[in-house]
Amino acid sequence: MEPNQKTDEEPFEIDIDLNVLNHLGLNLYSNVPAVLAELVANAWDADATRVDISISREADSAGSSSITITDNGCGMDDADLRGKYLKVGYQRRQLESGDQTPTGRPVMGRKGIGKLSIFSIAGRARVFTRRKTTDVIGIEMDVADIQSAIKAGGKYQPSRLKDKDKLTNSSGTVIELTQLKKRVHAALDQYVRQRVARRFSITSDEFQVYVDGSPITIEDRNYFSKLENAFVYGDFDTSRFSHDQKYIATRKSVIDEKTGYRIGGWLGLVPESGSLQDGSDSLNKVPVLTRGKVALEDILDGLGINGLYIKYVTGEINADFLDITAMDDIATSSRQDFIRDDERFKALRKFLKKELSALGDSRARMKSDEGERRATEIPAVKDWYGSLKGDAKAEAKKLFGRINQIATDEVHRKTLYKHGVLAFEHLRHKEKLSQLGELSVDNLEATVKLFSELDDIEASWYYQITEGRLDMIRKLKTYTDENALEKLIRDHIYTHLWLLDPSWDRATETPSMERTVRAEFDRLSTKLSPEERDGRFDIRYKKTSGKHVIIELKRASVKTSTWRLGEQVQKYKDALQKQLDEHGEEGPIEVVCLLGHLPTDWHSLNRAQQESVLNASGIRVITYQQLINDAEKSYEEYLRKDEDRGRIKALLDAIDESM
Repeated sequence: MEPNQKTDEEPFEIDIDLNVLNHLGLNLYSNVPAVLAELVANAWDADATRVDISISREADSAGSSSITITDNGCGMDDADLRGKYLKVGYQRRQLESGDQTPTGRPVMGRKGIGKLSIFSIAGRARVFTRRKTTDVIGIEMDVADIQSAIKAGGKYQPSRLKDKDKLTNSSGTVIELTQLKKRVHAALDQYVRQRVARRFSITSDEFQVYVDGSPITIEDRNYFSKLENAFVYGDFDTSRFSHDQKYIATRKSVIDEKTGYRIGGWLGLVPESGSLQDGSDSLNKVPVLTRGKVALEDILDGLGINGLYIKYVTGEINADFLDITAMDDIATSSRQDFIRDDERFKALRKFLKKELSALGDSRARMKSDEGERRATEIPAVKDWYGSLKGDAKAEAKKLFGRINQIATDEVHRKTLYKHGVLAFEHLRHKEKLSQLGELSVDNLEATVKLFSELDDIEASWYYQITEGRLDMIRKLKTYTDENALEKLIRDHIYTHLWLLDPSWDRATETPSMERTVRAEFDRLSTKLSPEERDGRFDIRYKKTSGKHVIIELKRASVKTSTWRLGEQVQKYKDALQKQLDEHGEEGPIEVVCLLGHLPTDWHSLNRAQQESVLNASGIRVITYQQLINDAEKSYEEYLRKDEDRGRIKALLDAIDESM
């Protein structure tokens, strides 16, 4: 026997550091689809033509559900299993056939760490695999045993399995995941179908992914019916969009003429921000795909755009130039982000910021057209609008567009129509300004000039809508004493949820539900340590915009870590979910933790990773000062644009004071 040849009796081994296991395995992902996407990517790299994902809801002997992933790829023999699969950090693109598979596919994997991700959702994994003409090899890996072996200073040896019937294909791989950390429920197959579909752009006749026997298609992403206007790049099929095609524009796909870098995909806007909430998943993001697979969950959050329209944005960008094998690898060690100061990534950010601004302008034009249509559905408004001529009619259309953008519901919309018609009547019949009383002729001419600028009226309306909120934000800014600030925020936050998110308006939970949840929270709070009780200022439950929100206020002086914060609020999330189930309530749960200081482990190098861990669990961290700054940015932009033109408001205020 050759010196390096392995026999069937020799054990398999994994040599791995505990820190690597924790960061690239147990804590790499927090949801099932992200892990399945890694396994689908492995099947792609193995030249599979079909991947089957099977979800079993029947508990096994250990009381666990299971997920099985089967592919018909090239599979592995004994040497592959030892030298590639069980070797963490295997550099496939450097050590094999470059960045293409034997059939010419672009390789997705780069650093050989995706296999560890299974342990972020499962406690045990069974792998069966074979190459053509070889026997089936089976192993079982248990994460608790791996941890024990590492702590004892040794290497982990997976158990051999004798069940050869698990793999019926001539070649391929079967992976069974059990002891799942996530509860498998009746809707999981649809949830998995949508989320896996959204993480890939490679499904085709040559590569198909099935969930419980039904193939995944691009329509399963459930994006396109939500959109009202969009920009598309490359050869994306615009017929997938169900909205009026005149609001779907094909844009330049080259982002940099000098380098020739280009993108594919699309950016779109929905009519209501609430339509981007899909169960527990928010679609208010723009993932970046490379080589057909999601490489960055959301680039939108890092673009620094503060306009309110950004709450209506979704999309999907393909940017293969970010993962060119011959160039430096700019993906972070977790493979979930990019090095932000790399020139390629900076070029993409610059391009997308410009495109999103143009998309916002496109939406404004569309809203103007739509506003005209909606306004003229009211017979009285239609008759009035029909009586206008020339410039007056053009200005009225602009006004309808503005109303269409800011109206919160039909009652509000009709109220704005009434005010709009009255404003125009003042414009058309200037002699009615004489009703303002004791103004002289000279002053009257100046007043007429002010009223003739319709933009002033539009600006003053939006000013009145936002100035109340800005006054509150400015009041909060005047409080520099942390103890005073935490009390002031507590007094306002529960009745002014827009401070946490501009799309949240008012609470809609029933009193009985709030009392029940409050009692459950109080029960849990009695179990806190004295230190934990002293560190909390308040915790409440609110429902708004279809979401169930837990708001925890920490005392301004408290300092805590990401892990400790997540551990504490998860108990309250579980308690709330139990109450929602019992009351027949649906909708995602979001936790907002208000702190005086950022978590102690949010250093500059790992803040994004720590923050993404919490965000993936529906937990958002905001400091008191960040709350004030973010709220101010969301509304200040409109005042900066229009405040200098809001002279009409100053005039009306002066008239009120003179009465």
